[in-house]
Amino acid sequence: MIYRFALAFAILASATTFGAFGETLEERQACTPDAQNLCADEIPDRERVYGCLVKKVNQLSPACKKIISASVAPTKSKR
Repeated sequence: MIYRFALAFAILASATTFGAFGETLEERQACTPDAQNLCADEIPDRERVYGCLVKKVNQLSPACKKIISASVAPTKSKR
């Protein structure tokens, strides 16, 4: 269990190409337990973990849910 958590954290902490998701240490720490518990089968593929978290947004912890919801929210365009 500790090994999987460490692996999930290392993957989420090392990847930086996913827009607003996991940009800060606090954001990564907020979502690592959810990724471990809900999306362990998708690890180590960061894109698949992110997709899994998006699909399971209603099951996420409040902190991770806020981050994931913000990362997929449509941006307002100026007209």
